[in-house]
Amino acid sequence: MTGGDRTPAAGAVPTSRIRPTAAEIDEAVLDVTAGLLARRGVRDTSVQAVADATGYSKTGLLGRFPTKEQLVAAALDQCVRLTRDVHDGLDDVADPRDRDAAAVAGLVDLALRRRGWAELMLASVPPVADATLEPALGDVFALVSDLFRIDADTDLPRRARVTGMLGALVVLALTHERETTAEVARPLVVAVCWSTLGYEGAVPSVP
Repeated sequence: MTGGDRTPAAGAVPTSRIRPTAAEIDEAVLDVTAGLLARRGVRDTSVQAVADATGYSKTGLLGRFPTKEQLVAAALDQCVRLTRDVHDGLDDVADPRDRDAAAVAGLVDLALRRRGWAELMLASVPPVADATLEPALGDVFALVSDLFRIDADTDLPRRARVTGMLGALVVLALTHERETTAEVARPLVVAVCWSTLGYEGAVPSVP
């Protein structure tokens, strides 16, 4: 599962036979925006660029997000919220091994569902290239770090494993479509992430 950077296609917006809700459209548009921000930065991410990537008109997007600033802020807020949802869902998981397993599964599911989040996750690893994005990316990085109980006092091997796992996770999530579906890729990505953390055997508590 390898490949280079790809511009998000209109398929990033729901295209099922059932008409997507306004909320689903907004979420998809914001995810595409997040991916553009990760690759281009704020200055070079225009409303027109988002329109081109999603297949919506610029006028239509401005009807949902009246300014570029609002669009950017909403995209970043969504990425932080999605990360926090995974983080907060593990508040009651005390066992370190079970917590790692649940955290891996939650982040893999998120990355496969939201390509823009995965791209922004990759961009959140310090140093951050675009200082304008640093506050939101810092929030994402802090939440993910806490998911795996990583801080400045954590031993280097553990920090290296978590960093390597995150790199493998986002790269595989962003390139799996060249070879297979998300459904088929999921257990493979989870297994790779699990072994990168230094564990052997099956991943516990993951359906």
